[in-house]
Amino acid sequence: MTHRENLWQNLTRDEIAEARDAGAVVAIPIGAIEQHGSHLPVDTDARLSTAVTRLAANHAKTRVLVAPSLPYGFSPHHLSHAGTVSLRLSTYLAVLGDMASSFAQTGFRRIVFVNGHGGNSAPLRSKIAELVTDGIPATGVDYWAVADTEWPDMLKGGLRRFGHACEFETCLMLAVGKDDPAANQAILKRSAPLKLRTLQPWVVPGESSDPVSEARAAWPPIFQGDDAGYHGDPAAATIETGEQILHLIVERLADFFDKFGAMPIRLGTAMGAGAQHISLPTTQPAKGIGR
Repeated sequence: MTHRENLWQNLTRDEIAEARDAGAVVAIPIGAIEQHGSHLPVDTDARLSTAVTRLAANHAKTRVLVAPSLPYGFSPHHLSHAGTVSLRLSTYLAVLGDMASSFAQTGFRRIVFVNGHGGNSAPLRSKIAELVTDGIPATGVDYWAVADTEWPDMLKGGLRRFGHACEFETCLMLAVGKDDPAANQAILKRSAPLKLRTLQPWVVPGESSDPVSEARAAWPPIFQGDDAGYHGDPAAATIETGEQILHLIVERLADFFDKFGAMPIRLGTAMGAGAQHISLPTTQPAKGIGR
């Protein structure tokens, strides 16, 4: 389903207010500007989150306004390589909070950050916990997570999960860039000689034990200056696989937009019996309990 214009930056204030009053969800793509090996551009995360969000907004049954993307993220673990621009953690969390507060002040009852960078995931979740308990109806979702029980089986290479500049991301970049054959050919040419890497970059060359991964312990995947800058099997990527995965993710994300907008959900912190803070579905008028 294609809606009338849904890009926030192309609308007037009156058109945005009209969409809000009609129950629109607002979605904000967030990504990163960081090195993605020698084969992918540094805006890969920002480009993919933006493309996926826009496609899902057009596919959703409810109206979804797509806000301008936040391209910069939390990427200190990539700063050893040229091209990376990272916000400090405190800056990043403050930016997310100010953005969410602005959308809530405008009156939107469902705010969704669509994340495209693994390094943003933990900071985003912690900020969402603060925002929701403060009464702001915001959530965050990693775009790959909405279908991560399905798309790994579509991969053809030796690492069938999310990595970095991996087969998954390379496939999706080919899919969203299908209208630029020259750029796609350059990606394929650069990725072809790259060998499978299954160990995380924190594992010292020559070692094979990785108790950090086994325990799912906290440790940033620091890609130091002598590192190849990718984790996975980018040489296995094809545009056909990318188009299949992109279609699946867009479908699942659109479904999330619809269902998240339609559900009543608890918000804020309520004290005492009978006290309720509920954010009503966007399909209902903003009257009564909550907003």
